[in-house]
Parts: sequence; C-alpha cells; structure tokens
Amino acid sequence: MSGGRIQASGMMARAATRTRFVAGAALALLVALLMALAACGPGGPSETVRQRTGPVWTPTATQTAGTPVPGREGDWPTFDDDAARSGVNPNETTIALGTLGRLHRLWTATLPKTADSTPILLHDLTFADGSHHDVLYLTTLDGSLVALDATHGTRLWVKRTTGVKITNSSPVADPARTYVYGYGLDGRLHKYNAVTGDEVSGGGWPVLITRFTATEKESSALNAANGYVYVTTSGYIGDAPPYQGHVVAVRLADGTSTVFNSLCADKTHLLAQGECPDNQSGIWARAGVTVDPVTGNVFAVTGNGPFTGNQGGHNWGDTVLELSADLTRLVDTYTPATYQALDQGDQDLGSMAPALLPKIPNSRTPYLAAQAGKDGMLRLLDRQNLSGQGGPGHVGGALSTIGTPGGCGVLTQPAVWTDPAGAVWLFVTDSCGTAGYQVSTAADGSTTLHQVWSIPQGATSPVVAGGVLFAATGGAVFALDPATGRQHWTSTQHSAGGSVGDIHWESPIVVGGRLYCSDQNGHVTAYGV
Repeated sequence: MSGGRIQASGMMARAATRTRFVAGAALALLVALLMALAACGPGGPSETVRQRTGPVWTPTATQTAGTPVPGREGDWPTFDDDAARSGVNPNETTIALGTLGRLHRLWTATLPKTADSTPILLHDLTFADGSHHDVLYLTTLDGSLVALDATHGTRLWVKRTTGVKITNSSPVADPARTYVYGYGLDGRLHKYNAVTGDEVSGGGWPVLITRFTATEKESSALNAANGYVYVTTSGYIGDAPPYQGHVVAVRLADGTSTVFNSLCADKTHLLAQGECPDNQSGIWARAGVTVDPVTGNVFAVTGNGPFTGNQGGHNWGDTVLELSADLTRLVDTYTPATYQALDQGDQDLGSMAPALLPKIPNSRTPYLAAQAGKDGMLRLLDRQNLSGQGGPGHVGGALSTIGTPGGCGVLTQPAVWTDPAGAVWLFVTDSCGTAGYQVSTAADGSTTLHQVWSIPQGATSPVVAGGVLFAATGGAVFALDPATGRQHWTSTQHSAGGSVGDIHWESPIVVGGRLYCSDQNGHVTAYGV
C-alpha cells in the first residue's frame, strides 16, 4: 500500500479507537492495573546495537543541536509546533498537571466542511481596525482554508479552492507570521494574508504541486523551514494510478520550486502523464517531512512501491530519504532488509515520518531518529549514517528495533520530549495503545529505546504541553502524566462541559492556555482553564 489506501488504513485506526473513556474510580483501578502489567516488560525485544561504520558526520559551527525551537511564544505555526515535528510546546504554563481539573469546554464552532487534520494558531495578530486576535487556521476536506477567532470560535474568513476529491492537509504559517499557506484541490499551494485572507497571486503563486489531481493528493501537513514550504504527495484510497510520491520545496521569497520524486528520481520536475512507468511510493505520513534542527536536511518516508536504489536505480519505495534543504541532493537513505515483504504485505514503512531526537549525551550515535511503519516495529536510526554504510542505496542499517504499543502499525506522529531531569522520551500512539519510551545509553555508548509504560488506548498524534501528554481518540481528548501514563483528565468527564466527536486524523494542539481539536462532525472545540 502507498498513499492511496491511507483512507482505509485510517478508518481501521478510527474504528479501533472508538472506545469511550469512562470516568471515575473504575477507570483509576483499570489504569493502575495496566501500569502494573506494563512494568513487566517492554513492548518488544531490542536488537543488538550494530557497530557504527562509515563517515563521521558533524554539525558545522553555525549549527546547533538540541530540542527544536518552536515559533514565537503563543504561536503554534505548524503541525506539531516546529519543523522537526517534536509535538512539544515548552512555553505552556497555564495548562499543567495541577490545573487539569479546571480544564473545561469554552466553545464549539461549526466549520463549512470537516477538517480531517490538525489546526495551527498565530497569536496576537493586529487587524485593520486596531483589534487584536489569536487566529486558528484549518484546512478542510474540500481544500478550503478557514480562519477562526481562537478566543470565541467566530469565523473570520474562509477561502475555497475547486477540484476533485479531498485533502487531509494541515496549513503552515511563514516565520514572519504574515502569510498562511494551504493546499487546494486544484493541486496547488496557495498563499494567503494571515489577517485578511487575501490570496497572493502572480509571481509564481499559486504553485503547482501535482498534475494528477484525480489520482494524486496532498495527504500530510505542510512544513516550513530553510526558507521553503515543503509539500508531499500520495494517492487516494484504491491506489489508482498514476501517482508517485514526491516532495516539493517552494521558496517563500519568490514561489520558485524544486522537486524530488521518490520514483524516477532522476527526473527533477513534476512528472507528466506517462513520464514515469512506475507507481505508488506515496509520502503520506501525518507529519509530511521532518526537518533536522542540526543540519537543516529534510527527512521524508515513502510507502509501498518499487525499490531499486540498491541496484543503482532511481526508485525508493519503503525508504527513509534524507534530502538537502533544497531537495537537489539525496544525502542518505534507510531501507529495511524486509522491504519486499513490506511491499507485498501492505506494511508501509512510510505510515510515520522520522521522529528526530535531541542530541544524546555520552552516546556514540548522538543524533538519532525513530521510525515506525505499519509492521508494528519501531526502529532506531543513526542520522549521521542512516544506511550504516556511508551513503544512499544500501539495505539495512537500523541500530535496534522494539515493538510498537500493542504491536500495531503506527499511523501517527510521535512526540519527542526532554523531561526536567534531562531524560529523553518518545510517546507513540497507534490503533492498539499509547506508550512512553525512554532513551537509554549504556557505558559503551550504545543507545536504545525501552518502553516504560503502555495503556491499551489508541489515539492520534500526541503532543506535550505544560508537562502533560495530550492525545485524541474517538469521542474524547485525554491527558496523561508523561512519566507514568496515568490519566488525569478526559473531555468526557462531567466537569469538562462536553466532548469532541469521532476522530480520524484529527489531533489536538495546546497553546496559550487552551486546547483545540477538530473532529469528524465538522466541529472545532476549545478547552481552557
């Protein structure tokens, strides 16, 4: 499977997560029991760490390591808050473990169409009349960009595009907070004034992303870094050709673009009808691409499709791709040795984008990424040497593997959090459960992941804010202690004042003392203390 079957896979995940939370003492007892069971062992065996070979990679003097830096305080400018997709808001102080008991619904707004995606937010924008607004932006299934007043939920403006079928995209704001970018059903990236909604046209805008709008779509969240907006493509349910997963980098300054095609990669432009004989290899993970905060390199992962990179070919199905910021150079790759079985068994490696970990002290592989697919395995990769052999085209190279929560496929983006004591955590959700993994480094410098806790509650992409782990499932948003997995709040409890509807790809954001989440009922709901 590639991007085309994303809908079917998402629906299975949604069906598996429709269990409603039950408040009260019964739930507390259940969670306590689950924690005891989780303490018995991790979710899967850890492999022996391979010895690192190949060239040594080091940051330049102008590059810094560590936790990705989000946008301006009070903003949530992109999916998961930053270009590395950490899913962490380090500036949240109003919502915390001690205030969750007072978290309640503030408003619910109805959208013109369901936003099967995640919102972004810009804080304290100044409007023409001198008023100031926090503004929430969502992309709806019909390719419209909707702007809401985040304080009251009132609609400020909506911009529609025309075309066939749907998109599950999330918008992105530019670093200057002047424009917001959204994908349209016309197969183009559109640029809108963040305050007025006026579209910029001319000078290359709107920018063409795909020539096959009937068979190729933007499934993922947009990303912005390095002076570019990054857009990815995949297929629709049914995998009808033609489609080939590709990444487009659109320069913010002038709307010019560069393209990396994961199939027929020797062609560096948008493919036309019949130009590439191969199909699939969609790039459909919720995060789209993740951007390395150390190097600026771009990571994308493909789904099922032909792979010939180990034979000198130009097809990169079921592969992690590390690309230069402008997409003109393939820096390195990781392709699991099981790539043929993944392709044949509809077990896309690309159901999750790489989760980029902060620099790990005392590790001989200090810059790591975690990668899971639909096969229920979480792989730890060396960002300095993905393939383990010093360059693209090799097969294998994972440092170690461990099972995902419940052994299910991961169709979400993990959150990466450094706790107050300095420990690095990875929070993974799938259709079977939610789990907290911690990074451990042995005396010999080898680094692995181990599962600390797990609960059998599936969810969409989690986030961390105010030292609390938040995620959404069918009919509920819930909050956990990230160190233990203990539940402290759910939107289904009476004091919350009302819950959300069914959930598919939607996931929450937590910023400025508020939690926002869209749902399949075409609503957006805000909670605050």
